This record gives sequence, C-alpha cells and structure tokens, in this order.
Amino acid sequence: MSDSNRLFGAIGRDASMLIACVLGAAVAPACSRRETPAPPAAAAPPAEGPREGERSPVVSRVEREGLSIAFELRPLPGAGDRPEARTDATAVFTITDAATGAPARDLGPLAWMSRRAGAPPDDAGCQDKIRSFMAGRIAVRPDVDMNAYLLWTQNQDNTLSVINPQLAWSRSKLRSIVTLAAGSTSLALHPDGDRLYVTLQGGRGLAVVDTRRSVVTASVPVGAEPVRVAVAPDGRTVWVGNDGDGTVSVVDARAASVLKTLRAGPGHHELAFSGGGRTAWITSRDARTVTAVDTGTLETVAELEVGEGAAAVAASDAAGAVYVANEPRGEIVILDAGRRAVAGRVAVKAGVSAVGFEPGGRFAFALNPAKGEVSILDASTGSLAHTLAGFASPDALAFTKTYAYVRNLGESRVSLIELPSLERPGKPTVVEVQVGQQPPRAAKGGRGAAPFAVLPEDNGAIVASPADKVLYYYVEGMMAPMGTLSNYGREPRAALLEDRSLKEVQPGVYAATVRLGDEGVHDVELLLRDRRVAACLEATVAPSAVPAEDRSPGLTVEPLFDAGADLEVSKPATLRFRATPKASAPPLEAKEMQVMIFRFPVGFRDVVRPRAEPDGAFSVTFTPPEPGQYRFLLEAGSRNAPLGALPFIDLHVASPGDAPDAGGAR
Repeated sequence: MSDSNRLFGAIGRDASMLIACVLGAAVAPACSRRETPAPPAAAAPPAEGPREGERSPVVSRVEREGLSIAFELRPLPGAGDRPEARTDATAVFTITDAATGAPARDLGPLAWMSRRAGAPPDDAGCQDKIRSFMAGRIAVRPDVDMNAYLLWTQNQDNTLSVINPQLAWSRSKLRSIVTLAAGSTSLALHPDGDRLYVTLQGGRGLAVVDTRRSVVTASVPVGAEPVRVAVAPDGRTVWVGNDGDGTVSVVDARAASVLKTLRAGPGHHELAFSGGGRTAWITSRDARTVTAVDTGTLETVAELEVGEGAAAVAASDAAGAVYVANEPRGEIVILDAGRRAVAGRVAVKAGVSAVGFEPGGRFAFALNPAKGEVSILDASTGSLAHTLAGFASPDALAFTKTYAYVRNLGESRVSLIELPSLERPGKPTVVEVQVGQQPPRAAKGGRGAAPFAVLPEDNGAIVASPADKVLYYYVEGMMAPMGTLSNYGREPRAALLEDRSLKEVQPGVYAATVRLGDEGVHDVELLLRDRRVAACLEATVAPSAVPAEDRSPGLTVEPLFDAGADLEVSKPATLRFRATPKASAPPLEAKEMQVMIFRFPVGFRDVVRPRAEPDGAFSVTFTPPEPGQYRFLLEAGSRNAPLGALPFIDLHVASPGDAPDAGGAR
C-alpha cells in the first residue's frame, strides 16, 4: 500500500469510528424541513428588480435533539442578491436552543452540499451520505466541502504550490501552481485566509496572492531586500522587514499600498506583536536596540538596548513579556511589554537563533543550532527551566496544544517535546520521529524557517522536507508519518495551511466561504459531532448571470505535434502547440502560461514556462525519464484557464529499444 493510501485509509478508519458514535442507534427521528423567507437585505434591491422566475432567498430550517438549525447561502458583497452557480458565496448555519433561543456554541460542525438528483433524502439517506463523505467514497463526492483546508508551500524556485491534502481518491492533489515574479523569502497568511503576502528577491517587493483564485493580484514596492513578513493580529496592516536598507515597510492590507516606512536599524529584522496586536516589536541584528511601534499611530514609542546580534523575537500576552534571542552574546533578553523596559537577561549559550512561546504563553523555547540544544524558559519566574541536548542543529519550531515540534537540520527526524511534562519534576519528555530520507541540510535550494504546517485538529503537522521534495503527514501518537504528499519535483522550503472550514463567527453562527457548483437545489448535510446530531437541510443555487461563453476558458489549445507518436526515454522532444485566445482578447504571451507534464496516474511531474516561436506558436522541451503514459496540461490563470480547465493531451513514451512510431515531436 502506498504512503498516500495508508494516510487516507487511516483517516477513513478514524472517520468510521466517529460516524459509528455520532450516527448510531440513538439518532433522533427524521427531521422536519420547512423554508421561510430570509430577512430582507439592508441594501435596496437592484434598480431593474429581480430577474424573471426568481424568488426571494430562503432559509432552510430543521429541529433536532433540542436544537433549531437554520441554513442560508449569502452572496458575497457586491455580487448581487442571490448566490449563483460557479461563484463564491458565504454558507451560514445559525444554531440555537429550540426552547430558549440561546446560541449553541462550540459545536465544531462538519458540513457538505450535494446537488439533488431526485427526492430529498430521508433520515437514513442523510446519514448514509454523511458516512460516504467522511469515509471518502469515490462514488459519492460532495459538490461543496465546508471542511476543506489547502496546503501552501513556498518552493526553492519562483513558485508556490497549492495542494489539497484531503483528496483521498484524486490522482493529483495539486490544485494549482502560483508563479511569482521572483524567488520568495517568506510568506504570511491574512487572518481572513483570502490573501497571502510573499516577500520577493531581486527588488521585486511584496506580492499579494488571492488565495481563492490562486493568482497574484498586486505587487507592492517596499524597501531593499525584503525578507521577513508578518500580518498584524487585527489584519489591517502587513509589516515587511527590509534587510537591505534598515527599514520596515507598513503596508495597508486591503489597499496593498505602503502606509509608512519606519527606520529600524541595519541588518536582518524579525517581528512580533504584543498587547493584542497594539504594539509591534522590531529587532535589527546589527543594531543595539529593539524598536517598539504603536500599530495604531505607526509611531515609535520605545527603543530598548539589547546589544548587537538580535536574531529572533517572540511575545507572550499571558506573560506580558517579549523575549529577544541575542545570538553572539548567548542570552535571552526579557522585555516588559507594558512598561517597555528591559526586565532581565537569561544566559544560555552563544548561537541561540530562534525563540517562540508555546500556546499557553508561559514557556519559551530557544533553539541553538550551533550547540545542538533547546533551552526552555519559564516566563512566570523569568528563569531557565530546562536545557535539553542531543539535537542535530535545531533551527525551526512550531506548537500544537500538546507538543513543541523541533526540526533537526542535520538529521531526518523531528523532535517532539511534550508540553504537559514541562510542569512535572524531572526532564521533559521528548519523542523522536523519523521524518524523511535525507536531512533538511542536504537541500540544494535553501531551507525556510517555517517547515511545519499544524493540522486544523491541532494534533499533528504536515512537515516540509526540502531534500526529499515531499511533505510528510504526521499525526500525534504515531512513531512515523502516516503518509506523504508530493510537491511535484520542487523543494518545499516552508508550508502553511489555509483553513476553509466552518468558523463560529459569532455566538451560535458558523460560516465559511465556499465555491458553488452547478445551479439547482442542493442537499446540505450537517454533522454536529459533540452533540451526536446529523441533519439534512437544503439550498438553491441560482443560474449564473455570466453568459456561458464568458465562463469557459479564455483560450483553446491545438497540439502541433503528433500526440499518437511514441517519444523516447532520455531523448529531448520539442512539443509545439498553438494557444488561441478569444477573438476579442489580446494575443497570448508565453509569460501568461505554464505547461505541466506528468506521468499518469502518478510519478514524474514537471512544470515549465513555454517559449514563444516565430510563427506565433509556443513550445516546451520534454525529456522523458522513463517509459509510460504521460499527460500534457496547459494553464493560463489570467485567461480563465487554471490548471485542469483545458483538456489534456496524452503522450506515450516507449521503452528503450522499442521502435518509435513514425512522425511525432522530435
């Protein structure tokens, strides 16, 4: 069994256990379903009035196990008055106590939508569909999954990979590739999840990526050599450390424009926020001070002496403290966040280069790659609590509610330090997990500082392995990763998860932004795990107002090579093709396109940018690494043709010694 199958087989087993508990014999009788008009919108209706055949939006309601559950689809602001096919909408569940009307909080719902093919499902049919969705049955797939999350990887080249790690049965989990104007240095996700901010090399500034469409929507000029990027907790501003000119650019997150450029001192900068995000703390490696900035006024409020060599900074609101790692001096400088003053210094060892607080905010972890140590400080006493040895150049850190994850740069293992054991007498518990075949240090393209993407369940992580060019899926309690996710030939330097699942946006109200499918009536399947409640509601998706021709990909692709001819292993083949946009569209440029060639169903995979030919055609060179069936895919996001929107072209590669067919691309 493949690693991927083991991964999702295990997920399926866990789901089956959960379903047996939730949908067991104690499930209540079939729900009653009724529809009522939604409250009128505050804005005036469009001047032309509703289109023919339209009716007011509806709210679907059920009562189950003492809960009143309502569901509606709301169009995004500015998108009209009805949710339309193939557009984004907001899915909203409002759940209250049926007797008192009090909000039902902290339910952790799972939900799906599936287009109705016949009569509404009865209670048994509703439960069966939920079982199928959770178990990943290939024959029953939802049209909308409200529990999804996507994995973004920062690669060694000028790309970001977007991977759906939940697709158990898809032959390719790659959702799209985002091409940047240059190689990237770091990335940060907006709290809303709809924008990703990426610092670029070569004077290319800050790229803003629309995560819903997987396209770069803006490029913001900032200072010289931007490296670290961080989004303020309130999501209003983005902070970029410019290592080349000693400044920090503060960017308006929505307008994608620089609000102010702050002088911060020479050298590399790191960023942290305290006081609920009201104060930003900026380190400068070659300066002697740490700068505190009021995030509301963008005015400097303090400059604190810490000495040259500040390599990292972390803040804890629970402790009211900011910790700065001074690498050459081998100390952690403790700053009182409220008084904005130095409160103490804790000696560790020279070489400390990373620091971070665990979720409770009491214990701070300081990593020392040079000495192979992890120092753990107790913020309640301002002193060193533990010093752990035996690490192989620990350089990156992440946390779940139970463990601190430490990457070992010199070995293919991840060290898990149990957080509850920090408060017990004796040495903290450390679990060693073998992750990958090669140590991260073996990667040619460099290593990022954020290789861990913590799972939404907070019980594991996806670990980027740049040397192996894959990502490992680890769940706590296992002694090895449960499976792997391919990064399709690229080195993943950093990884993060974009959570698209339902969130409790206000008491008893759970919402998520979803991409709708075809028009028509849909069943809405809901599972409340903690309450052992399953229910089916319904929603109607209106026809798209966009003409069908405008929804289709904005170009057609014609192969100028014989797709039926055999290619030869290890022999370069020039594959020429013509890409023709709509008659009203401007000519297509090579920089707008990418070609993916992969061995079907799994195996070799490469993404390249085509070359422009003198006759208006385009070409790529493909050197088959092994015999088999391959597929040629073209994407051009700017022309409404993301990866998978255009038909693929089959390629066949013959075994060495086989006589190739006549003709073909050579």
